[in-house]
Amino acid sequence: MRIGWLVGWVCVRVCGNQSMVCKAIILVVLAAGCSATKEIASSASVAANAAHAISERAAFIAANSAQPEIVAAAVVIRDRAGVVLNEVAQISTAVAGVKDIVPFWATLIQWGLGAVVAVALVVLLWQTGLGTAIRIAIGWIPRRVQSEADLARQAMSSDDPTTVRELIAAKRAASPLFNAAFKESAK
Repeated sequence: MRIGWLVGWVCVRVCGNQSMVCKAIILVVLAAGCSATKEIASSASVAANAAHAISERAAFIAANSAQPEIVAAAVVIRDRAGVVLNEVAQISTAVAGVKDIVPFWATLIQWGLGAVVAVALVVLLWQTGLGTAIRIAIGWIPRRVQSEADLARQAMSSDDPTTVRELIAAKRAASPLFNAAFKESAK
């Protein structure tokens, strides 16, 4: 959870001119994304390292001290460090059987943000013209556009009686936007 808070704090600092609500949302989402089991395992590892260092230091003190009270205290400290190491080992074993539970609201936010990103991607592709390029590349041409292209091909052919007037009439009938632009250009 420490990492989530750190990342959240950095994000709040980066978007300094954003509203407080925006900062709070970023902080909550990032803090909620931290795994409890990973945090427990990380803390257990830190505690194990510290207990091991304490045990070694107590053994060193017990071996090198001439005062009986210091030696006795070092032995007690080493025994207590052994208890901590034993408990840490049990915690590490128990964490393997624990499963993180994601709150329903976090899952809902995750799906909502995914949907927003998907819609934004589609809009971006469509507005930049890449959507049309992708449709052409995969061969997905709408039936209306295909029929207009067929009619234009027929109008260009000298063997077919279809005229440019028929092409324009079909195009005006198929596209209200083209019809409005056609009427506007006549003015």
